[in-house]
Order: sequence, then structure tokens, then C-alpha cells
Amino acid sequence: MSVTRCFHCHESVPEGTDFTLIFDDIARDFCCPGCLAVAQTIIDSNLADYYRFRTEPAAKAIPLPDAIKNELEHYDSADVLADISQLHGDLTEIELSIEGISCAACAWLIEKQLRQFSEVAKVNVNSTTQRCYLLWQADSLPLSHIITALQNIGYKASPFIADAEEQSFKQELNLYLKRLAVSGIISMQVMTIAFGLYFGDYTGIEQSHQGYLRWISLLLTIPVVAYAAVPFLHSAWRSVKSRQLNMDVPVSLAIYYTFGASAYATIFNTGEVYFESVCMFTFLLQLGKFFEYRARAKARDATSNLLKIMPISATLMVAGEPSIVSAKRLNPNDIILVRPGETIAADGQVVSGNSTVDESMLTGEYRAIDKSCHDTVLAGSLNHNGLLQVKVSSGLASSRLGQIIALQYRTFSQKPALLQKTDKLAQNFIEKLLIIAVLTFVLWYFWLDADRAFWVTLSVLVATCPCALSLAAPTAVTCVLAQLNRQGILVKNSEALDALPEITHIVFDKTGTLTQGQFSLNQVNLIDDSYSREQLLNLIANLELNSEHPIGKAFAEHYVQPLNLTDINITVGGGISAIYQQQQIKVGSAKFCNVDIYSDAMVYVSIEQRLIASISLQDALRPEIPALLKQLKADNYQLIMLTGDSSSQAEQLQQQLGFDLMFKGCSPEQKVSEIQNLVTQGHKVMMLGDGVNDSPAFHAAHVSVALESGTDLSKNQADVVLLKPDLSLLSTLLTGSTIAKRRIKQNLAWAVGYNFIIIPLAVAGFVSPYIAVLGMSFSSLLVVSNSLRLLKK
Repeated sequence: MSVTRCFHCHESVPEGTDFTLIFDDIARDFCCPGCLAVAQTIIDSNLADYYRFRTEPAAKAIPLPDAIKNELEHYDSADVLADISQLHGDLTEIELSIEGISCAACAWLIEKQLRQFSEVAKVNVNSTTQRCYLLWQADSLPLSHIITALQNIGYKASPFIADAEEQSFKQELNLYLKRLAVSGIISMQVMTIAFGLYFGDYTGIEQSHQGYLRWISLLLTIPVVAYAAVPFLHSAWRSVKSRQLNMDVPVSLAIYYTFGASAYATIFNTGEVYFESVCMFTFLLQLGKFFEYRARAKARDATSNLLKIMPISATLMVAGEPSIVSAKRLNPNDIILVRPGETIAADGQVVSGNSTVDESMLTGEYRAIDKSCHDTVLAGSLNHNGLLQVKVSSGLASSRLGQIIALQYRTFSQKPALLQKTDKLAQNFIEKLLIIAVLTFVLWYFWLDADRAFWVTLSVLVATCPCALSLAAPTAVTCVLAQLNRQGILVKNSEALDALPEITHIVFDKTGTLTQGQFSLNQVNLIDDSYSREQLLNLIANLELNSEHPIGKAFAEHYVQPLNLTDINITVGGGISAIYQQQQIKVGSAKFCNVDIYSDAMVYVSIEQRLIASISLQDALRPEIPALLKQLKADNYQLIMLTGDSSSQAEQLQQQLGFDLMFKGCSPEQKVSEIQNLVTQGHKVMMLGDGVNDSPAFHAAHVSVALESGTDLSKNQADVVLLKPDLSLLSTLLTGSTIAKRRIKQNLAWAVGYNFIIIPLAVAGFVSPYIAVLGMSFSSLLVVSNSLRLLKK
């Protein structure tokens, strides 16, 4: 009885179905509406030659259920899209969670598919975290179309949401465990039978008994190749279709090559069988994949922990009445009510009430902090025991919590240069491995021993499988990023991991970096009697209301009454100016005010370029700085201080802390120039600043590190942000990056060295398939285990 095959995927067409399409004047049958729809799309797109020239059937097309289609359409709603994405000018940014990524080639395939859309400005897929960073024109290309396009090539995508991600993790974990159970349990059974067959060859075994044991092994192995090993086959097939080679290509060849040959030997009662090698190979590969997946899951914990505290709803006060709204819909100047035990839904300022608040998830400070009227509160912090009314200063997406999470997403979506190099190395190795396997088969079949050609080639494929090479860098990078994040260090640009171990010179800003940035007035020197002390300080306080610089906060308590200021202008690294009573008032450095320098003054005030006052401030040193600098000097780093402060405090700090070089009174341009001089001399430079006036210098250095310090993180151009008010984390960052690079080198050295040793032995026929399986698996597990050590404290 002939079986009708689907024109698209070549699977059998169930009886009673009637899915047909006229192609080349012939009615073609399809097994399901999914294959019919895909074929119709291909033909309608003038790509019908695909069916005329293809050599293999396509994968079965699974149509999206109506419920899923409706959910995808919800993503196109402006309100919903606004809740799950962020705007960057005319472009929309989103993080997608993608199921089914098994290696770097999968990431390449997804990126290539999405780049076909002209509306996509940027796409970056991280195969380690299984996430996709996407920047595109949402008004021209609906998100549902993007997700559908990924579904069409075999990947299920959805916006990254904490609960959905955890559910996806559990489902994928269950699949890993099921495949491990199937391959592991069956491996034990088949190995037991294999021992009987091996000993039977020496002690004598009846032909009928041998055939019976072989058939039992064949039947037991079918679930392994039909279920446990299928993910490798699917990944390899996608890779071949995309004209790329990933590590699952030789893996699939080895598994199904061995199974096919062993099945042939069983059916025709000739040759050797290696069903135990198929089962053990699959089991050990799945075990390696499982450990790799667990490593990725641990790396996601830092981000997931913050997502779990992301508030969902808020109590909005409307005309004095409370109303429950989405936290994402809060706007600046909204008044929200925060009851005891509730999570604060937005950054803002307390307008009434008293309470204590837990901000440990954001600042690392586990002591409850007292909050009362005019105090600042942060989204995601927990209100303990009082009733607060809070005036919203920024929406949830632009809150400190939202920005930290956004930066974490971007970090894990980036692909450092080292990972790109190892991806390319692995792909080149796979190409050469397949060539070596073909040449090995030809050599043995035609010149050495035709009977052994098959098994020697199999050993080459299995023993030299580049799993360890592909895992060497990604697992280590992911683990170190997660560990640093757990300790309060956010690596925004993962390229910095390559440069950090090479750093020789560390440049420090002073104000707000070496010092706490909490200024207080020390001495006010009035040059003329145009203003009294109180009037002058009130004028400065009015001006500094428009500035975010730490020095400006020193005058806040002297604000008495508002003044009519116009033409307010801020000069970065200089000061602030305005027109008051038809005269230009300047407050800032001596150079900015065009006046002579007074020895101890940090702030100068001029009217129409006439000096009227000089003010000295005091700023306490951070308590951890002396020990940190002592440690850095012991580690042979050259320490330099660059500061805009022209007072004598700079010399005092240099003498106290022992800086190798110090430059004071520097403008932002001068800071850049000094750093560029160091770079020109061949030094590797790190810049550490508070992120207020240091952005130009950050770009000049090889690596830039900023203190979080309450400033707007979206304006911070640094490669690394210290999320806790503790500069000793700098030592942790340097040590962690050095250890990570050492781990990567160890992994690569092992992976490359192992293959250089095993390839000649396998080609020479000294490595049996069984030993090859153990060697390859041990190599991969060693690399993953070595990387997981980075997660230990």
C-alpha cells in the first residue's frame, strides 16, 4: 500500500485530510495546513525554485494556535508595547527571550533572519543567556511580525518578563531532565547487554543469542535517537540550511552515523554494533548541555532578582481619592500612596508621612533607612512601617531600578571580541574536522583497512567534537558577569573584560570619587559689600537649583527665597551663570569667573567679571580609599589624580594617599588631554569618576568606571558602574577580570591541546568509539566546571 507524502516535509499525509495546492500544473498534497501555508507563501514570493532544486525535505511547519496569534497581536498595541519596551528617538528597544538556541550559530541565524527587515536597526543575540536585544522601527514593523518570523525558522520568542522567563526555565529544565533520564537509563541497559556481547566474543556465544541481544539493543536505542538526541539533529539541520556549521553537525553525524551502521549490522547479522556508544555519547552530551544550561540560569539570577522587585501596580491619588493603576503608567508629579509592606512603585520624594525603607537590593545597604518629608525614595525599595505619600520624579522605566535592569540586559546581550574570536575558531575547526574525517575514511578504506574505515572515521568525529572549544569562552564570560553583578558591579560594556587585565594606570577624579561628594561650607570670603553673606548664599542656592553637581548641594540649605534668574547656562567643568537684575552672575572655578585664584577657595562668585566672593568647602575622604589605594599600589598600578579643584586640598590628598601624579584645576578637555597622553605612551588606562563631568575622559580611557552615586544612569557613559557606594569594589573588578581571563585561557588551552593530541591518535586508529565518547564528554564537562568556579564567592 503506497503512502502519500507531504510535498513540503515528506511526512505521511493522514487519511481523510484534503490539503492540496496546484504547483507546476500538478496537485500537490500536504500533511497539514501549516505546510500548505508555508508552501503557499514560498510560491507566492516567487521562490518556487526552492521546490524544484532542493535535495532534502523541509522541516514540518507547525502553525501558530489562534490563542498565540491573538497574544502576538496584543504586542502591537501601543500601550502594551510601551510597557515591554523603551523608546530611543524614533526607534524601539526590546529584550526578547528565545527558546531553542543551542550554540553561537543559532544566534547568527536569528540575527541574519531579523536583519532582512529594513526596519531593524540593531540586533544582538547572546547564545549564552538565550536573549535577543532588538532596536527597530515599531511603527513600520509590528513586533508580532518579528516573533512570527522567528517562529518560521524554528525559534519561539517572547518579550522577556520575569514570570514568563522562570516558567520557560522550568519547562526547559524538565525537558533536559527527561532527555537525561531517557538516555541515562537506557545507556545502563544497553551497556549491560554490550558487556554480554563483548565477553561472548571471547567465551563463545551462540549466533541466535548474539542476534537476540543485538535486536534488544537496537530497540532500546531507538528512544535515544528518536527523542533524547533529536535537539542535536534539529540544530544541525538549521545550521546546514543556513550554510553554517555548528558543533551539532559532527555530533549528529556521529550519533546517527553510528546508529545507522549498527542497525544495518543487526538487521543483516554482519559486522560490529556500537549501540552503547550511541547511548553513552548522547547521555554525556546531554549532561554537558545540562550543566551549561544551569550555568546560564545562574548567570540570569542577578537580573531576575531585580525583576522580581519591579513593582507592578501603584496607588495613585486622584482628587484626594486612591486609585489602583499600573506602575508603568505613573508620570512625574503624580502623587502615590505607599502603605506599610508595599513596594515603592517609582522614584520620587516623600511629601508626607514617616517610615523606614529597605533599599538593600539597589544600594547594598541592609540597614533600614529613615524616610520623612523631602527625602528621596527609590522604585523597588520596600516600605516598612509607615504610611507615605510620594511625589513621582520619574517613571518606572527611567527610575534607577529600571535603568539598572536595562543596562544588565544590554550587558548580557553583548558579544565581546573574545567570544567572536572563539566562535570563529570553533566554526573553522568544524570545517577542518569534517575534512579530516573524510580524508581519514578515504585513507583507511582504500589503503589501510576497509573494514575499520567506518569505525576509525567515527572515532575522529566523536573524539574531536568541538563542544569544549565552543563552550570555553561563553560560559566563563557569562559566569564572571553574573558574579560581578552579584557583588554590585555592573559591567555595561563586556568588551571591558578584555581590557581590564591589561590596565597599568588608574586615573581618579577627586570630587565625589575619592571624596564623598557631600560638601559643606568651610569659609565665605566677601570681597566687596554688594551682598551680605545671607543674600549671596541665597543667590548661589537659586543658581545651583539648576545643577546636578555635588558642589551645588552644599548651598541647598541656604535657600531662603526664590529669585528671578534668566539666561541660565551651565558650563561642564566650569560653573553656572545667569542674568540677575540685568547683571551677569557667575559661580564656579576661578578660570570660569575670569578672576585670580585664592589659595584655599573652590568656588568663586563674580558679577560682570568682578570678583565679589570666594568660598572654600570641605569634603570628607571616603573611608575605604586609603586601603584601596594601598592595595592597588601593591599590585603595581600607577595611580593618578585628575581634578577640577584648584584648591590646596588636591596637594593634601596627594601627600596623604601617595598618588604617583596629580593634576589639579583641570577642565574636562584637559582631563581628556592627560589621558590621551598616557594612551599615546602605550599605557593601558582606566578612568574612575562620578559620571557628572567625566564623560569626555571616559571615552579617552581604555576602560571607564563610574560610581552610581544617585546620578542618572542613562547619562552615564562608563563601561562599568559600581552599584554600591563602596570603591573597594574596584579591586574586586580588577581581580575578577584577571581570574576570568585566566579561566578562558585555561579552557581554550585544554580544548585546543586535547584536540591536537587526540586527532593524530584517532586518525591512526588508536582510539575506539567508546573511548572517544568518554574523552569528548570529559573535555566538555571540564571546561564548563572550570567556568562555574567563577560563580563561587
